[in-house]
Amino acid sequence: MKLEKISMLCGIVVMILLAFLIIWQADILGVSAGRLEEDARENQQIDSDWKVVQGMNEDMCAMLFYDEDKDSCAYSIYLTREGFSFGYFFGKGGTDAYMRDNVEAVVFEDMGIALLSLNQDKVCKIVIGDEAEENVIQVNPEEPFAIILPIDCGEITMYDAQESVVTLYDTYTGV
Repeated sequence: MKLEKISMLCGIVVMILLAFLIIWQADILGVSAGRLEEDARENQQIDSDWKVVQGMNEDMCAMLFYDEDKDSCAYSIYLTREGFSFGYFFGKGGTDAYMRDNVEAVVFEDMGIALLSLNQDKVCKIVIGDEAEENVIQVNPEEPFAIILPIDCGEITMYDAQESVVTLYDTYTGV
């Protein structure tokens, strides 16, 4: 009787381990929202003393890491997946000169647009939409930013404190 219980317990443990391995190999377990910064720092070897700005919605998380002098930066973009999956999955990241000196829009088809910049251009206002329905996003001109916009947000126009239009650089991904 005792031997039967031990074999049944061992069988249950083996089945649980097999189920866990199948789920792990199917790559349906992403990174939880609370661990995204930690995961990006670890996987991209970003210094712990670098600051971060982050934009997030239910489909995407964009993070811009930068040093104290705002001379160097790295970015990470995580995406959710359709279907049976949990959490966020790494989509794109690394370093980009446009983000250091200008504003870059990283566009993911059907997911959204990530606006990333160390804000050397001193952007203070982002206007999205058309003339009939404009939305204004205020930005601190002294701070870097990471903003997530919906893919169908319309025209994007950025302004500095003198109301001059700031150039936006686009990067389209195939996702």
